Amino acid sequence: MKVNSVWQQVDGILNTIDFEKLWKGFKRYRFALYDDEKVYFGDRVIEIDNRFRGNTSIDYDGEKIAIWNVTEEDLHSIEVLACNIVHEMFHAFQLDNEEKRFPNDIKGLDKPLELEYYGMKKREAGLLVESLATRDERIKSSNLIKIVSLRDKRSKLWKIATEYEFRIETVEGAAEYVGTIALKAIDDERYKERITKYSQIIMDNERLFDTRRYSYFYGALLLILLDSMNIQFPEDIKDNPKTIMEELLSTVNQRVQIERVAIDPAIEEEMTRYRKDLFDRFDKFHASHRRNHLGRYNIIGYDPMNMYKREKEILHERWVLLHDCDKDQPISIEGPVITVYNEDESQIVDYIT
Repeated sequence: MKVNSVWQQVDGILNTIDFEKLWKGFKRYRFALYDDEKVYFGDRVIEIDNRFRGNTSIDYDGEKIAIWNVTEEDLHSIEVLACNIVHEMFHAFQLDNEEKRFPNDIKGLDKPLELEYYGMKKREAGLLVESLATRDERIKSSNLIKIVSLRDKRSKLWKIATEYEFRIETVEGAAEYVGTIALKAIDDERYKERITKYSQIIMDNERLFDTRRYSYFYGALLLILLDSMNIQFPEDIKDNPKTIMEELLSTVNQRVQIERVAIDPAIEEEMTRYRKDLFDRFDKFHASHRRNHLGRYNIIGYDPMNMYKREKEILHERWVLLHDCDKDQPISIEGPVITVYNEDESQIVDYIT
């Protein structure tokens, strides 16, 4: 795989995109692709270091850039890869505009394990998917009111959990939306395939319990629905404390009565499987001989897609970056590793390798 050649192809595609049309004020940022050994900037290549982890936006030489770890799967469609880079560029744009609505991923691991919560989410997903598939404006309007009513009720019953979802939808969902709209401008067939794929994802019972990933796709599809209905949503990022969903809750004033959601045996079965899988992960980790590292640490970097919580422990399957408060230095730890929090979860008091 010649990553530098891939960089050139992506660069050519990005040159065809009008970033301002994707989101007000959005512009192109520098990007880098990397593999296990090298980082490619187009005009130069450097050795990889710890700054390059995952697919994200980072500070590099005084500017924010988008980075992407290129895999064989990415080579199936350079167009899709280019639009994924647009997603990461949007994070650079958010940071430049002092985005303050980032979710607390540690708190977000405290998921409600109540069937009604996930039953309501599944109903919201069905309404959204139906709305995207129809051209009937009456159905779209009716479904949007039902979605807003469901989410209004859910946010009152489970405030912390739904706020976490709304924040991911605002930060990550908006970035996924921008990348998806870019894909539409480049390759309409692949755009349609993506809408179908994302619709299937949010209707998958297993995905309901993967809050972070799920919210990427729900947030993107919700914004695409608003586009199709010519409903304006605020694109200002700087000094904007409200999530996109909170804005929508205040914009759409009409509500319908939400009856208690009937228990879905399939969701109940999935919840049982989810709980078992969660406990198995921790039990498997602790079954091996491990070493404790007592101290005072703050978490400063992590892979949000691959971490799990049980009581005061968080299992990081890939890696975690901590700051040792006693030695005043960073520690990069390859996973699997568990971080252990104090009673109010304000600080890590141990990590286990």
